[in-house]
Amino acid sequence: MRKMLFCTAVLLLATQVVAADFDLQVEKAILDNGLTLLTCEDHSVPTASVQTFVNVGSRDEDRPGITGLAHVFEHMMFRGTEKFPDYGAAVAPLGAQNNAYTSEDYTCYFINAQAKFLEQLLEVESDRIRNLCFTEEAFRTELGPVKEERRRGIDDDPAGFLEVELYREAYTRHTYQHPVIGWEEDLEVNMTFTDGLQFKNRFYVPNNCVLVICGNIETASVRDLVQKYYGDWEQGKPYIPQVNAEPPQTVERIRNFVWKDGQTAPLLRIGYHAPSIQSDFTSLATLRLINEILFSRSGRLSRLLINELSLVESIYGDLNVRKDPGLLVIGARLHGDVSPAEVRDSVYSQLELLKTVPISTEELTRACNNLRAQMIYFLDRPARVAGAVGFYHLVGGDYQTMIELYNLYSQIDAAKIMTVTAEVFDQYNRTVVSMVPKGTN
Repeated sequence: MRKMLFCTAVLLLATQVVAADFDLQVEKAILDNGLTLLTCEDHSVPTASVQTFVNVGSRDEDRPGITGLAHVFEHMMFRGTEKFPDYGAAVAPLGAQNNAYTSEDYTCYFINAQAKFLEQLLEVESDRIRNLCFTEEAFRTELGPVKEERRRGIDDDPAGFLEVELYREAYTRHTYQHPVIGWEEDLEVNMTFTDGLQFKNRFYVPNNCVLVICGNIETASVRDLVQKYYGDWEQGKPYIPQVNAEPPQTVERIRNFVWKDGQTAPLLRIGYHAPSIQSDFTSLATLRLINEILFSRSGRLSRLLINELSLVESIYGDLNVRKDPGLLVIGARLHGDVSPAEVRDSVYSQLELLKTVPISTEELTRACNNLRAQMIYFLDRPARVAGAVGFYHLVGGDYQTMIELYNLYSQIDAAKIMTVTAEVFDQYNRTVVSMVPKGTN
């Protein structure tokens, strides 16, 4: 039997927001074949979550013609194996919940069930990631649902369409430019079965995967089970995708669109290039505080544009936490008679205020406490704990970045808020896209 190397890390979160400290213990093990295992015990629940994180996303589609391949492969993983020809039928008797998702930076497959079924879960999950029935016929068949998903999510959805156009404009070299679901011409024409097979051999190998298991488990027993079902999985050759760094943006980019019918509400998206979690951790944490200050339910822009001026139906700020520098996206759905320019100017005025007038200690403390509370309250079940641990481990470089981020919020002061606001919310660092319904004057 191959040996495993073990190291243990304890994540301790202390907060004034809840009555007691939050103690999250994560243990890490690495098999000889490079598979990383992260476990977290929680004996207060009867369930367990098994989540397989594959360190590949649309970011890693590093040559023309294969955009969307990571997402296509996610669909393929439900096709079955020789041992379990029908994946759904194999897990249904366990009462399991299962699904998957693909992001820019990774792909995740998760399954949740009563903890007593853990070995059966691992048997099925290990088999499908190792022995997927990967044929050209199955590959071509699976492209059909993916193309339909793209049509519904982008071609027929104004919000989805505008999001794609924002990234198309904001990025000129980096693979974040193309959507996770891929360009239409690649799905329709360019992508081949050989591309899929090469993708499988490069990325779906143990040394490119992280297995996270949380819930009512015993770590020692889990290690034995993982060794049993994954231990002889053959290690793959390391592959480093050729991803171009995005150069600094030096000019404001603006695109305006008219939707194909008159039924949609006007939409606005403003994107600012922001640091990655690994390149500038402090500035990223500061931007998350700024996002809370502006867009929480009682945030400055939420109050101004929804309650006071009644310009928008909804407004949000979304800070992408990515391996490489992403975007902080400000998005709004406008009332029908409001122009995107009017909302845009109101947003800019509030950003300028943050640059010039120090935020009060009370407002900053409230934003910090809210973010800390959200982190703790989110981790209320094994599935969410596993998802967060896997995310921070892959995107942040180590799962302990979760606790580092938690602690960092309280160290950010008003001066740092002003500095980061001035650096990021600059005219030449932004991309603006808007959409109005057909027939708008």
